[in-house]
Amino acid sequence: MAKRVLIIKLGYCETLVNEDGFTPSLGDVFRHTVLLHRYVGDRVTWLTTESAVPLLKDNPWISELLIYDEETAKALQKREFDELVCLEKTPTICRLANSIKAWSRFGFGWNGNRMEAHPLAQSAVDIANGKDHFLPIQALLYQMVGDYWRGEGYVLGYQPRYRPAFDVGLNFRVGSKWPAKTWPIHHWMFLKDRLESSGFTVNWQEGESDLDQYMDWIGAARLIVTSDSLGMHLGLAMGKKVVALFGASPSNGIYMYGQGEILKANGVCSLAPCMRQTCERHHVCMEEIRPETVLRTVVHLLYDAGAENVGSVREQAGCCHGG
Repeated sequence: MAKRVLIIKLGYCETLVNEDGFTPSLGDVFRHTVLLHRYVGDRVTWLTTESAVPLLKDNPWISELLIYDEETAKALQKREFDELVCLEKTPTICRLANSIKAWSRFGFGWNGNRMEAHPLAQSAVDIANGKDHFLPIQALLYQMVGDYWRGEGYVLGYQPRYRPAFDVGLNFRVGSKWPAKTWPIHHWMFLKDRLESSGFTVNWQEGESDLDQYMDWIGAARLIVTSDSLGMHLGLAMGKKVVALFGASPSNGIYMYGQGEILKANGVCSLAPCMRQTCERHHVCMEEIRPETVLRTVVHLLYDAGAENVGSVREQAGCCHGG
């Protein structure tokens, strides 16, 4: 018998980070779609923010998509669910979760004057408080709902409208919530110039204020270079080759589904990965990721994908396949 399931994920507070606010982290919202595999055949209601709707609409495994506001919150308090999964730690949302009737609960709630984690979510709290971990984030999310992750991927309702039209997409912007993840623009320019001079087609990120246009842009790329951001998750969901750059944020929980490579800063900043939203040290960790290294990695992945013109750029980059 199909269950009535309520998933609460707005992105106000990342599941594995101790911070909150009211600027949604869209990447954090989207990566939780991996949980939908668990509820195939159930009636899933997903409560989110308006800005995240393009990431969740037309999803085949979401029966009802709701936008959080006062009226919707009051309506939910009159309903009953078989299972409620609250993946927010913001007090307002935790209190709302507690006020909704449900036979079983996972994730986070509210107890008196503090956030309370379900026992299966304690590892997420420990990680947010600085405990090291080596499991992919997907595995941790499944653990929070009492299940095992078996390699399931993200679930995206969006259907690409264009065939790949260029070789490399430069996903150079980061969300307003995590400016410390920015890779320096002069590195981006070096990478662009070296690729274009060798015959590859390169396109700068589009759709800064339009998620549908942004997804169209990713869909038109064969490979994207990106920081730890929404674009990385969307690229993986669309089956793209992905080169992901990590400095301020840890990479140990990122699973690439065999589609790309992670490049990260090592040692130049004693704080890295600091998980700070802004950087007081002039982005030295991201500066350390050399564009020559990114170039070689892009070439290897394009070579593996059978892109044209790979020979000339490989020669100029001074790289060899597999090395």
